[in-house]
Order: sequence, then structure tokens, then C-alpha cells
Amino acid sequence: GINAEYGACKGLVSDRPIMEMTIPSVLDPTLAPSGHHVASFFIQYAPYTPKNGPWDEEKKDAFVKKVFSQVDEYAPGFSDSVVGYDALAPPDLERVFGLTGGNIFHGSMGLDQLFTQRPTYLTPAHTTPVSGLYL
Repeated sequence: GINAEYGACKGLVSDRPIMEMTIPSVLDPTLAPSGHHVASFFIQYAPYTPKNGPWDEEKKDAFVKKVFSQVDEYAPGFSDSVVGYDALAPPDLERVFGLTGGNIFHGSMGLDQLFTQRPTYLTPAHTTPVSGLYL
């Protein structure tokens, strides 16, 4: 299959996307009718513009099926229990929530941007090369 992060950089949709799944209705039963639940997925590394053309409902549905089939491996019958869903591709996240490039982190944070490397390795403190400018 396609490595999710590498594939997204190349405009490819992963066969096995990286995901987090939560079921908020376990803690708040008012989110779903009695005997039902709401599942929320956070999927990482989907391309903003897939190589085979922009996201449309057909591409989103195919991607959702990949995600649900992965869940089925750990929770058999999950796909069959779904009564509805709403899928947001990166352009949807940008349009609806203002997330540039559909990136929930507003860009990536690599090791070169963390801890003593912030804001850069040349200025790993609150001071900057610009006189009087502090971060």
C-alpha cells in the first residue's frame, strides 16, 4: 500500500490511512439516539489535491470505505452499523474552518521546529536578530 504521509506529498491517497477514532456519545449520550453512537475520525495525510483530480463525493466515499474497512478489522461489523456520515476532505476543512491547505495544524511541526530549535536553531530563545523584536 501507499505510505500515508509520503503518498499525500505525491498526491496519492493511502490504502491504509493513519487515523484516530473517538466515540464522543459514550460520554455524552445526547449526541445520538438511544442505542446508537457517534464516531468521529481524524485522518492524517490525505492530499489536498489528489493526483487523479480534485476531491468530489465519489472520491470521498471511496476514502471513507477504506477507513471503515480498516475499522472492521478491529471491530467487525462496524461498516454495517453506520447509518450515515459526513466526510470532509482537506479543501472542505479549508473552506468550512479556514484551515489553510486543510491542515489542522496549520503546517507541520518537525523536529527542526521544536524545543530549542524555536523559532530557528540560530535563535533558540525569545530574542531575535531584529533589535527589539522578541518572541
